[in-house]
Amino acid sequence: MSEQDLPTFEQMRRNAHRLLGDAQDELRSDWASGTGPTDAQADAAAEARKYIAKAKAALDRAAR
Repeated sequence: MSEQDLPTFEQMRRNAHRLLGDAQDELRSDWASGTGPTDAQADAAAEARKYIAKAKAALDRAAR
């Protein structure tokens, strides 16, 4: 793979930001009746969403 084929930092940042947004959306998704998360699972999902938001913010800072 040549250097010309490698993505730029901005391309990587943009792609990572999009993927993190997809993960946030997935963690906010509805679930089938009777299959909702346990309290521990809900807490873990909330923690994951918090860290995803922090990661997106870090990528935004890096773009400045």
